[in-house]
Amino acid sequence: MPSDDSDRLDRRRLLQVLAGGVGVGLAGCGGDGDGDGTDGGDGADGSDGGDGADGGDGTDGSDGSDGSDGSDGGDGSDGGDGSDGGDGTDYQEGGRLEFGIERSDIGNYDQAESTVADDSTVFNLVYDDLFVQNPEGERYLWMAERYETTAANDVTAPDDYFDYMGEYEIATVEEGVASLDTEWPNVVLMRHPEDVAAVGDGDLGEGDSMRALTRNEAPDAVADGVFGTRIEGTLHEGIEFHNGEECTAGNIVNSYDRFAESTNQGQIFDSFLAAEAPNGEDGYEFVLYAQEADAIAEVELPPFFFFPSEHNDIEPGGLDPRDGGPVPVGTGPYEIAEFEAGSQLLLERTDNYWLEEVGIENKEWWDGPEDFPAAPVVEEVNVRFVPEGGTRVAALRDGDLDISYQLPAGERTSFDENEEFTVVSTQSTGFDFMTFSVEDTDEGGAFAEQQARHAVNNLIPRQAIVDIVSEGWGSPARVPYPAPAAGLASEMSYEEVQQEDWAYPVEPDPGRAEELMNETSLDTPVGMVLETNADDEERQDRVALIVDELNQSGLFEAELETPADITPWFVQDLTAEDSAETYAQRNAVTYIGLAAGFDPHGYAEALHHPNNYNGCCNWHFDEGTFDWIDDLDACRFGVDVAQDPDLRRQRYDDLWPQVAESMGTTIVEYSLETAVAGPDVRGYTGYPDRRGFLSYSLYAPYDESFAWLDR
Repeated sequence: MPSDDSDRLDRRRLLQVLAGGVGVGLAGCGGDGDGDGTDGGDGADGSDGGDGADGGDGTDGSDGSDGSDGSDGGDGSDGGDGSDGGDGTDYQEGGRLEFGIERSDIGNYDQAESTVADDSTVFNLVYDDLFVQNPEGERYLWMAERYETTAANDVTAPDDYFDYMGEYEIATVEEGVASLDTEWPNVVLMRHPEDVAAVGDGDLGEGDSMRALTRNEAPDAVADGVFGTRIEGTLHEGIEFHNGEECTAGNIVNSYDRFAESTNQGQIFDSFLAAEAPNGEDGYEFVLYAQEADAIAEVELPPFFFFPSEHNDIEPGGLDPRDGGPVPVGTGPYEIAEFEAGSQLLLERTDNYWLEEVGIENKEWWDGPEDFPAAPVVEEVNVRFVPEGGTRVAALRDGDLDISYQLPAGERTSFDENEEFTVVSTQSTGFDFMTFSVEDTDEGGAFAEQQARHAVNNLIPRQAIVDIVSEGWGSPARVPYPAPAAGLASEMSYEEVQQEDWAYPVEPDPGRAEELMNETSLDTPVGMVLETNADDEERQDRVALIVDELNQSGLFEAELETPADITPWFVQDLTAEDSAETYAQRNAVTYIGLAAGFDPHGYAEALHHPNNYNGCCNWHFDEGTFDWIDDLDACRFGVDVAQDPDLRRQRYDDLWPQVAESMGTTIVEYSLETAVAGPDVRGYTGYPDRRGFLSYSLYAPYDESFAWLDR
């Protein structure tokens, strides 16, 4: 049973905090950045992926787009001031770093299936990537010694792929959407629109055949030169997994298999067409292909993680030692040494880290001191599961934890004022957002009316949430993307965009909300529920302020419910096949957090695109819900935008008002990502996304930064 926590918030206490001016707007403040479930998205039966823009009128076989150079990150962030040390001259090697996370356990050891950002925070030490990004979004080659877009063609999906489609039996049809009979690890990449329409009209059903392009047919299209983007790369020789296997092109190509039928399938295969190892799987050259010319193909095409050969045949979710599966094995600087479910996870520095063999002096970007360490210097990272914020605070003060994050706002302020501790903060890519179900149901269905959604949006006390709950460690959301992603998001400055007429209001406007409700067919007050996860008290405090404002307006009778902790809530409720209908029937609105990257596209795509329907983080919006999805795709796909960043900015300027007007979701707060390091930690720096709190903050030679323990 969901618990009703609508009265749990001590509003008087919060108002006293605000009146006392504690931590509001202090220099150096940051925010907590939630980022729950950031990596998901199942793409609804393999993600159609091919219904985007027509690829523009660019010329075939061009020299290739720049692949979107990671976006300059807008105003960027400096990664925090960091603690003293870490400049490559005077440091101490070894030691065990105690790192506290806010979860009661790892959500899923299998990173093909995990949707929780905190999991990635840990496992980004175990797995390395082709390239890395600094806090400004600048990209640096990492496992790859070469990685570049070599062709962008004027190809339209799905039209140009019709001749390559196979016929697949329809296994089931639910709400007009067909699931096809394919065997793992095959994935449906796109379907024939005539057959999609026939299924919707009832002319095709279970047992009939449907035309589709899957991973099995895609290589035939590539062989004929039918593809949108081609990326060619070369791995460094001698990269080894922790089990001693050399990482080659075959590992890159075969790692896609593990994401088939996973929760993350939609994000992996939404633009993907094919991958190949032209010199054989034992070679080092690999080629990736996108369905259309894709402005962010270099970032979006690679699989999230690369797996050794012995894990290729493990289906998603099976790589979890708590359930009898094998221990994850990567190419990162740390490997799993010990684990105890719900207690700790010990990582120790691997003795065969590839970068030590290659040498940072042989990376094309390196221009640092000769005595800079060749690998992370901390010997062990002990991940401690401490879900209670107060317990993490006490452990930091007592020296039982060296680093932690997601601390209560007031405690962060207290640590910030204590010279023995280091509070690092950066402009975050994380945010909290609300999602409405827009289904028109016999019972409930209030938010099928757009004006009702806007009325709620006009009653959200964004500034009060930042001032009272976050105590200044955040900023009220005005637009659908954060400052670190602003570089390619608009021709205007971030400040100018926030002043547009369509921008989200910072303060509640009950008068405007009443006008909007008067335009609906609804009788007020409208009963509604705001749901959030049970394992985040600060988030519940934010929602409680919204509930209070809604109820004070007299337009709504709102309640706060916390159905479950983040992972079971995500799996059992948010991504349930009937979630759109059940949430609409209850007039239930979800409030959750997410973290994205440095390119603006993911912010609208993750929350609204039908490719991510019933995944992360589009719970309710199937094909046809929004009439601007083609405009969204046109900001990313096509030779024209792949080669012209200014055109991308122009198209985003046309897109954002449509996103705000449709009001399927609304962003409430952008956080400043913060972590607290104890007195023994030196050189620790921040990152805009908590997923980099270990991988970047412990060792980032491209920024000449690393952390060590002085004890």
